[in-house]
Amino acid sequence: MKVHLYIWEEFSMRKKTWFLIICFVLLRATYALAFSDSETQLGQFLDGIADFLIRVIGPGILVIGVCIGGISMATGNEMGLRRGIFAALGGALIMMARAILDLIQRLTGF
Repeated sequence: MKVHLYIWEEFSMRKKTWFLIICFVLLRATYALAFSDSETQLGQFLDGIADFLIRVIGPGILVIGVCIGGISMATGNEMGLRRGIFAALGGALIMMARAILDLIQRLTGF
């Protein structure tokens, strides 16, 4: 007997990929909470993930985005400038993420 998941079939591949990534991250965070001995271990784990995303993944995405925008502009694509600007703004946001997080933590008292 074949069961159809109509809602799942309607999503594009990009949405399915992001959904699976988010589920994986939430599952890993749940395991970290379940197996941690204290809240400080969990805080250190989450800080490690944030540092990895900000310092390794973020700059990589920034460089790739700016390269794609530059290549698009060089080939005469009208959307090239827009892609380059979005990549630069996204990269700036990624680079400022730690400062934004520290500001929010200071304002909320956590």
